[in-house]
Order: sequence, then structure tokens, then C-alpha cells
Amino acid sequence: MDKGYLVGGRYQILGTLGEGGMANVYLANDTQLNRKVAVKALRYDLQDDESVKRRFGREAKATSGLSNPNIVNVLDVGNDNGLQYIVIEYVDGPNLKKYIKTHFPIPYHEVVDIMEQICLAVADAHDHGIIHRDLKPENILVDPSKEPIQVKVSDFGIALALSDRSITRTNSLLGSVHYMSPEQIRGNSATALSDIYALGIILFELLTQHVPFTGDTAVSVALKHSKEDIPDLRAIDPNIPQPLENAVLKATAKDPEQRYQSVREMHDDLSTCLLPEREHEAKFIPQPLNDLDETKVIDPITDDDEFQPQHKKNNRRRNLILASLIPLALVLFLVFMVVKGNEETTVPDLQNLTVRQANVMLKGSSLQVGTISKENNDDVEAGHVIKSIPAKGLKLKNNAKVNLILSLGATYYKMPKLVGKDYDDISDNLKKRGFDVTIKRVSTNEYEAGVITKQSIKAGKKVVTKNKKLTLTIAKTPTVKQKVTKVRDLTGYNLKSIQDYASEIGATLDVSYEYSDTIEDGVLISQNPEAGSVINQGDTLAVVISKGKDPDSDSNDSETNKNDDDSSSSSSTTKPITKDVTIPFDSSSNSNTITIYLSDATHNINTVYKSMSITQDTTQTLVFNLKSGQTGTYNIERDGKQILSGSVSG
Repeated sequence: MDKGYLVGGRYQILGTLGEGGMANVYLANDTQLNRKVAVKALRYDLQDDESVKRRFGREAKATSGLSNPNIVNVLDVGNDNGLQYIVIEYVDGPNLKKYIKTHFPIPYHEVVDIMEQICLAVADAHDHGIIHRDLKPENILVDPSKEPIQVKVSDFGIALALSDRSITRTNSLLGSVHYMSPEQIRGNSATALSDIYALGIILFELLTQHVPFTGDTAVSVALKHSKEDIPDLRAIDPNIPQPLENAVLKATAKDPEQRYQSVREMHDDLSTCLLPEREHEAKFIPQPLNDLDETKVIDPITDDDEFQPQHKKNNRRRNLILASLIPLALVLFLVFMVVKGNEETTVPDLQNLTVRQANVMLKGSSLQVGTISKENNDDVEAGHVIKSIPAKGLKLKNNAKVNLILSLGATYYKMPKLVGKDYDDISDNLKKRGFDVTIKRVSTNEYEAGVITKQSIKAGKKVVTKNKKLTLTIAKTPTVKQKVTKVRDLTGYNLKSIQDYASEIGATLDVSYEYSDTIEDGVLISQNPEAGSVINQGDTLAVVISKGKDPDSDSNDSETNKNDDDSSSSSSTTKPITKDVTIPFDSSSNSNTITIYLSDATHNINTVYKSMSITQDTTQTLVFNLKSGQTGTYNIERDGKQILSGSVSG
């Protein structure tokens, strides 16, 4: 199964954990509970065998009933498009084989603790009528995060599902035969006592770092289990306590009747083997299996026998020898057939090949084409192989079938209308479909910033999206060019005309007043910048307006004349009145546009008095030109909405 595949619509494959003779194991994520699990599925070349599938499912369900801290829990059992699988808890740690290799020598008390945990797990299974049949360190997982370490036995029942078929992979047989009991090698069914024999071999390996019998072939190892004595443990390590060696010898006795008669008995013996009171225990010596042969009744010797021809006696001896060799020859033949019948081959790389080419490649690897399915693919040409199931590199039995997935060609996508849509809303979708997107930005008042104004592929056109170039034109806020004005000569202008001019060029007007003997009241005295200078939009235009003659300078006038002049002036001239107004800033935008309207002797409330942009609360001084008794008013708008108003009296 490929990475990312969703088994049973729930378990997403993250990678491969291992390949066995009967099943492949994958690391997966349980998408419903968001936790890591292990998914074990029967090998593809066994999926067509209905009897194996039935027994696999039956045994998986049986083991799901086991609940023991030292047994890998079965979480789910299912079928995914004909693929039988079980889901088990994921143990994030090495198997016992690797643990022994990296931690040897292991202290005796830790060896005993590990074996006690394994015995409790196997005993629980035996209580439920389940024989493991394939106990070995590779099927025992270690969780080093626990203190002390915790071990968990896995693969209960799967060996039974296949025990009546010669389907074990060659390397898997070579691994399992190291722990196989003599009675299994002779062709007898596995029993609880067979599991005990395997436990004894595991204990031997924990103490020595290697198995007791090795060989180049499964046959040679099997013969040693059947005929040879277990090597002397204390000759390998003299410090091994005698009761601990006795546990190995008793568990691995050739005769099942001399072994522990239950796993719990073995557990109880191990729990006391390091106690001081057992220190001087005698060595357990199993009785040789040949000495236990059934007693044969021999015919009495008569005088006639003495006269039998010598060649007849020789024939009888030869026949007895041949008869004793037949069972051994049969065992060797069966083991040979298992090995021969399980020769393997590797799935070749078939990607991008035609069916004809793939067929030739598979035949060259002693494999066959299985079912062929088709699907769209943007990368693989129509009629060519996208992938094989099982994937390249996996090992299968000779003549197994390999399923192919062929390409129907690229998937065509009907281009939608993108103009008028916000690019940020659709950018992720375009990238996921495989478009190679190029962006152009233009200033426009027709669309808001970020909106697509043009697309290079017309709406409605069918295209292959993989690496397809798509150019999108996107609106951006028009850049406002700063207005630059050559300042006009304002000589002779009154304040109203100057205010209109400042509004026209976008300048901020700063007005001050002075007495003048030469310039009439209300008319410009001076300006800054001077006429002919350059002023930018938003800059300040400062003007000085005449207040007329200084009344204190005419000391020769009579008091009467002064009063008459003041009375006349007050009725016909204006007086500047100022008011400071604080304009609040609206922080929902980067800047606020402020427009001020005044009504006085020289301004109309409908004409803009001043316009500016602010980025914070701003205090503005308003100057009203009011006649005696006149009332001036003001309105202030922020971004087109009135926010302040008021009045002043002259």
C-alpha cells in the first residue's frame, strides 16, 4: 500500500514497518482518533485464497478478545476492497531481537523480568485456546519508555491462519525454524508445549545473544533441533545461575512430556530462580528421546535361528535401518518442498511502461499480470502504467499476480471565470490544481485592490492544469501623484479669494492679521511662499491680511472723530475670531480625510474651507471673519461623514 492511502476510509498509511511471510505491516494514522496504529494486511499473493482469508479473519477476531498489558492489542478488523487487514496498537520501540543486539549483556534480573512478561502473555492466550505457533524475538516488541521496560507479544493467531499451507517465505522459515520444536519438525501439530519450547529458545538467546542451533539451510537447523542437545549454557557464561539454566533445559526438552506442562508453571519457576535458597540446585538433565522409545517385543530365539542363512539376517537389519530412515527422509522432503515452493522474486519498476512492456518485465521476474484498472493522471501518458500493486521492490512468491493501474491521460479542468474575484480567495485552489500562476498588478479605479481584472485563459476552456501557465492581472490602489503648483501672486486678493485659491490647489491656509496704513482692511499684505515659487499639494500657504490703520497711531483725531470712526468701522468691517477644534482620528483605517466648512462674513457653509489628511487626533484652529454681532458656524466631515459642528459669535 502506498503512502497516503486511506485503509477502510480511516487509517492513513504513513510508511512500511515490515514485511513478513504472511502479512505486510504498515504504520498508519487513525484519522478519527488522531493516533498512530499498525495496519497488518495479508500479502497480495494470498488474497485470492478464500480459506486463508476466512481463517485470517476468524483468528484476528479471536485475538481481539485478548486484553493483556503484554499482548499487542487488536483494535480493528476489516476488509478494504478485498484486502483483509487488522489494526493493532503501535509500539514505538524495537523488537526483542534488536533489543538483545543493542543491550547485551542483559542483567539476569532483567532477563527474568522480560521472560515473566512474555509467559504471562502466552499463558493468557493459552487460557483462551490460542496457540501462538511462531514465538520468536522478532514477534515481541519492546517499549523502552516504561520503567522497567515493557514487552508485548504480537502476531497471535496469524500463523494458525496459514498453518495448513506451505506459504512461508524462505527467509521467514529460516527465522522461525530456530525456535521450532522437534515435534513440529517431525510434522506434528503445534501445541501449548511447542510454544513452551520456543520460550526456552528465547530465554537461551537472552542469556547468550544467539540461538542454540545455526546452519546454512532450514533443513540443517531443523535436524539439529531434532537430534542435538542444547549447548551447555554455563560453558558459555559460567555466571549464569543453575536454576536459570535449568529453566532453559526444561523448556527445551526433546520430549514434550519432560517440559513444563504449562506456561504458568514456567513463569512460577522463573519467578524464584534467582532466590538464594535455590543457588545450589542440581542441574536438570533431560532424558534422551531415544531412551524413551516404546519397548518392542522381540520374538524368542529358537534353535532354528542358528541355522538361518546369514544373508537373511543381514536383509532384516537393512530393512530395519531403511524403515527408521523413512520418517526422517519424509521430514527432509517436506522441508525441501516448503523452501522450494516459496522461492521469491522482486516486483520490478513498471511505471510509465505499456501493458505489453509490463507483461514482458513481469514474466522475466517470474510474475504475472493481475487485474488492470484505469484512472486519470496528469504525469503519466494514457495507456501507460501509473503504478503496480504491490509496489516495486516488494517480494512475492514466484508466479504471483501483480495488479496494474493504467493512466487514462491527464485530467481536464474547465476554467472558471476568475475576473471580479478576490485573488486571495482562490489562490490556494489554483496552486493545488497545479497552475503555474504569474501575477501582474495594474492601477485602476474600476476594481477594488486585490480583485482579478483579467485572466490569460478564457473562462470555459478545458485545460490540463499540471504546470499550466496562468497569468492573472490584479487591481491595485491607484498611486496618487502629488500635485505641484506654481504659487500665484495674490496681491490685492481679499481673504475670501485667497481661501478659494488655497482650496483649488490643495494647500493648507494659515492666516494672520496685521495693521497697515497703506493696505485696506481685509486685503493681502504678504504671502509665503512668494509668488512664482512652487508649492506641493497639502503644503501650507501662509498669508497676512490687513486690519487697516492702527487706531492708536492717529493721536490728532478728536475723541468724537474716533468714536465716529469706530462706530463706522464696527458696522462695516470684520473682526477675526479664532476657535480651536480637536478632530478625532478613526483608527479603523490608516488615514482619515478631513473636510472643514465655515460660514462667516467671507465664507459660505457650502464651500470647502479646508481639506487635509490626518493619522492621529489633530487640533485645528478655525479663523472666522465676523462683523459685530454676527454668528459664524462650522461643519467638519471625516471621510464624507459629519462628525463635528458648532458656532462662534462676533
